[in-house]
Amino acid sequence: MTKPNLFLIGAPKCGTTAIAEYLSERADVYFSKPKEPLFWCTDLGIEPHALRAETVEEYEALFAPADPAKHRIIAEGTTSYLRSEQAIRQSLAYSPDAKYIAILRSPVEVAHAFHMEQLYTGLEKQKDFATAWADQTRREADWDAASDDRPDSLLYRRIASFADQIDRFFALIPEEQRMVIIFDDFRDDPRTVWLEVLGFLGLDDDERVDFSPRNAAHAQRFPRLSHFLLAPPKPIAPLVTSLRKTLLARDSKLVASLKRFLNVKRPRAELSPELRAEMTTAFRPDIDRLEALLNRDLSAWKGSTG
Repeated sequence: MTKPNLFLIGAPKCGTTAIAEYLSERADVYFSKPKEPLFWCTDLGIEPHALRAETVEEYEALFAPADPAKHRIIAEGTTSYLRSEQAIRQSLAYSPDAKYIAILRSPVEVAHAFHMEQLYTGLEKQKDFATAWADQTRREADWDAASDDRPDSLLYRRIASFADQIDRFFALIPEEQRMVIIFDDFRDDPRTVWLEVLGFLGLDDDERVDFSPRNAAHAQRFPRLSHFLLAPPKPIAPLVTSLRKTLLARDSKLVASLKRFLNVKRPRAELSPELRAEMTTAFRPDIDRLEALLNRDLSAWKGSTG
């Protein structure tokens, strides 16, 4: 049985897709397909389009193609593990020697970007981010009171509040098995951060100099077709999901081509200065706590530029 020895656990919209793809391009790294099996975060519900591994057998099958003699790192990258109250504890019990990488970004930017992502998936119906942001208190109360397994993906304020998440991360994972990356560092000096990642994982320098963005802001070229594929009608949902998993496992190039056909790059609408200031004020206490936990100056996240 081959188990993952690296979990890239989030946060969302912080560069995890780029790091995962850079790692997967190495001959000594095996990355699961899909990147996000979502197996250990069942406390958060599941989005209609997600490709969750439903059983231990299905989860372990994702890593069966890995060769421990060749692949020094065997990884998965579920970005909701960081905010899950059970994922880190359970995954660590499953693979006690595994390493964990968390990537953090300005919470204002994460909340805004994640809203656009949920518009893309069709889960978010409110196109105006300011309105969705103003609705956060009601959404959080409804989610906490719900007895179903609805996903938490529309709780942008909670998802982007990192202090409690990092506090739990530090409490559960031994220091030598964990790494925190600040997105700003990776954006400004990707080569240096990449070498730090390789050093943490015990991998040799691959002399990578191409750090082009991955999973940038995008929208659907054909919304109806995309929504059909991501959230098909219930009678055929198992068939479509099975087909997506099969294509992803067997031919990632075909999947990449299909995504390029269905998607179009679209920059996010700018936040108004007033909304940015309101969000910054709301997140400031959490950022203050995070600074203390990381022993890191995050004043740029508390300024007018986010």
